[in-house]
Amino acid sequence: MADYTRLVEELRQLNPYERVGKDFYDQTGSPLRHGQYLYLAKHRLNPKLLSTMNSPSALREQGQIVAAFHERYGKTGLTESDFISPGCDIEVEQLLRYVEIPTHSHEFIECAFVLRGSCIHRIDESEVVQREGSFILVPVPVRHQLIALDDAVCLTVKIRLSLFSKMSVPHLPAMVYPLSFQCGQDPATESMLLFLYEQQQSQLPYRKELMESALTCLITYILQKYRDTMQPLYNIPIRDQQLLDMVNYMYDNYRTITLHSLAAHFHYNDSYLSRMFQEQAGRSFSATVKDFKLRKAAELLKTENWKLAQICEEIGYKDTRQFIRSFKEMFGMTPDKFRKRNQESLQQA
Repeated sequence: MADYTRLVEELRQLNPYERVGKDFYDQTGSPLRHGQYLYLAKHRLNPKLLSTMNSPSALREQGQIVAAFHERYGKTGLTESDFISPGCDIEVEQLLRYVEIPTHSHEFIECAFVLRGSCIHRIDESEVVQREGSFILVPVPVRHQLIALDDAVCLTVKIRLSLFSKMSVPHLPAMVYPLSFQCGQDPATESMLLFLYEQQQSQLPYRKELMESALTCLITYILQKYRDTMQPLYNIPIRDQQLLDMVNYMYDNYRTITLHSLAAHFHYNDSYLSRMFQEQAGRSFSATVKDFKLRKAAELLKTENWKLAQICEEIGYKDTRQFIRSFKEMFGMTPDKFRKRNQESLQQA
């Protein structure tokens, strides 16, 4: 097994943007804002701009940059064509410290592995601390935010959806929400992840093939050894373990689950369980199941050329017209338009 001690130490060092962010944090108590980061990136971190970053003209330009960013990615999420380099199916990068990365969704699969320290992972109103050894798989089109604390060394892996759907990972759960695994201080997991990063940095021949094989091995190994630690991360704050067990059961059986079958499985009265779910989860049983189904539908619209009736059958929707209405309420567009936008994005890649 390769010794990556030196590489980890290199990753601990702040890069130029992080150094600016740390200076800003030391002065203001806040990380570098997203607009400021985009502004500096646009001007290639020109040192002359640092002292005038809060001037009226600079603030005006930052506002324009943020507005354009939101217009481009606010509805569809971060695109593969803009956030994964041409010719690459996998891209590894370090999660920036002292720089604000706002809540977002994306058209690609994202993995994150915390090598050192801790990160905060927000999924809507839910917040989870991901500590050393945490491995997270984030599907399309979940809105989330990863925040690297100042002691964190966290690598993220962006994977084109077309590649991920072809990866032969046995028994990988259908991802509706992010999945979290706790690998602890496992040198094998860490070495495989660092191997991916090293290959990307090397620019050697066959790195693309090696990275694809290594990523498949990494995810398969985690499923083999740490599947019992797997925890879906929901966008509802759940602190009661029994209710969490119920939601996990719903997650595994969302196609056919009913309130009655859930109550029977956990030995509850239907009406009592309904009230308990609403009070403790802050949303109804039916709203949670609906959320599971529509997120899975969005994933299928991106990966499969199925008719809507077939998608409805797959996710357990009986009424196609109701499905279209529900999908539009959640994603702001019809399923056909959602699929068309994704296809256009793939053609631009």
